[in-house]
Amino acid sequence: MRVQFPPRAPFTMPELPEVEIVVRQLRPRLRGQTIRRVEICDPKIKLNHNLTGSRIHRIHRRAKFIIFDLSRQQHLVIHLRMTGWFEYVRPARYRLAIHTGKNVAYFTDSRRFGTVELLSTVELTAKLAKLGPEPFQFESRRLQSTTRPIKVALLDQSLIAGVGNIYACESLWRARLNPRRPAHRLAPTEYQRLQRSLVAALRKGLRYGPRIFAVQEFFAYDRTGKPCRRCRTPIRRIVLAQRSTFYCPHCQA
Repeated sequence: MRVQFPPRAPFTMPELPEVEIVVRQLRPRLRGQTIRRVEICDPKIKLNHNLTGSRIHRIHRRAKFIIFDLSRQQHLVIHLRMTGWFEYVRPARYRLAIHTGKNVAYFTDSRRFGTVELLSTVELTAKLAKLGPEPFQFESRRLQSTTRPIKVALLDQSLIAGVGNIYACESLWRARLNPRRPAHRLAPTEYQRLQRSLVAALRKGLRYGPRIFAVQEFFAYDRTGKPCRRCRTPIRRIVLAQRSTFYCPHCQA
């Protein structure tokens, strides 16, 4: 039976929960198997090595990157960007397919912004070294180091890795923090509240599972003009660092 993957809600894109959901789907299908063929259908994707015969030792996530640890100290690193996803029954269009002896994983990406790289261990280590800690382990001192608005700071992958526009908006709503507040001016209790809120928002996303784009509900994100779920004040949209930001002007005053 064909697996139907849900369409995205307007303007949503994969962030940490969505990427983790993809990894959890890929892992039981491909981990431990040998690559028989990598089918590349998009000239924008260029791999500098033939992966036939490589064994997939591990599939994991770091920030928004999907990482396949292969034999020969190689790593296939995929970033989904705006519209990337994996399917397991051949779709009408796909950019890349990983064939093993038992399964096939098709990388679909209608806008073709996703990236696929083959890196050595040294190259991968250097790439990941630029990232901040995961949201589940981040320290408030990183946010205290910048004078930028707290919403903008949350999107800086060198401060906290894996958070995007959706979960920044959702966590600030949960924490009752104005997205324009300078990050270095938050009180210690506000940093603690923000961390708890961020973790709660991400865990909520993870619980949706593969149907996340079809069933996900937001508190603030993309709800301009709709009543706040706490106080019924209309949600407002502003732009910070060229990104749409959604918040409640009453709860997050």
